[in-house]
Amino acid sequence: MLIKENNLIFDLDGTLFDSAPEIICCIKKIFEINNIKVKNNINHSIIGPPLKDTLKSLVQKKDINKIDGLMSDFIELYDSKYCYKTKLYKNVRETLEILRREKRLFLITNKRLVPTKIMLENKKIINFFENFFCVDANDPKKKDKTTLISSTISDLNIDPMNTIYIGDTKGDFEASENNNIKFIYAGWGYGESIDSAFLCLNNISELI
Repeated sequence: MLIKENNLIFDLDGTLFDSAPEIICCIKKIFEINNIKVKNNINHSIIGPPLKDTLKSLVQKKDINKIDGLMSDFIELYDSKYCYKTKLYKNVRETLEILRREKRLFLITNKRLVPTKIMLENKKIINFFENFFCVDANDPKKKDKTTLISSTISDLNIDPMNTIYIGDTKGDFEASENNNIKFIYAGWGYGESIDSAFLCLNNISELI
């Protein structure tokens, strides 16, 4: 097996799930419903940050007061329809099934808890993970990815020197660096290549 470290923490969107098509479709729909013009292009580059940050980057200044309404519409529509349609990347299930026999697997994501659980259960991979955690701006221990990784390492008595985070964005890399854990760049995801990553992979199956 390629990875010697025993604790593997995975990102969700752009790492395990090809979430962009459904997220983009849902965002376009809520802007259309509310008759709001989008400030920037809606493409794969918006995937990764928490929902509120994503919407803030898309609305014009005059519509900033409509963020909460957009969030509410997105949550209702995405959680009831679009998250169920989201597909795993190729080889994800097979790779996780092999890795869990020898490693402790965790998941830490910016995605909200409800759709995260739905997607993990819907694709029958939830039991591969010892636990999964979602960023929550209202919880000091989960306010961002850096803090959430730190809390998880502390609460579960995980050795940082024996831990790797696997994600696809610069934010994932920075959260790993801030916690002094190694980072593997998921080159099949949505972020730009990170040369200083511990490893850069083109397919999740390369982990094994």
